[in-house]
Amino acid sequence: GSLLPILLTKLRLDPAVVSSPLITTIMDVSGLLVYFSTAVWLL
Repeated sequence: GSLLPILLTKLRLDPAVVSSPLITTIMDVSGLLVYFSTAVWLL
């Protein structure tokens, strides 16, 4: 989470505009990964 604004600053992008959708996407993907991993483990 803290590396993302530094990376975006180096790419000359505004971290406030870009980081929110990117963090949301990362959280959604990780949530789906946990969900499906649990489903595979249970089945």
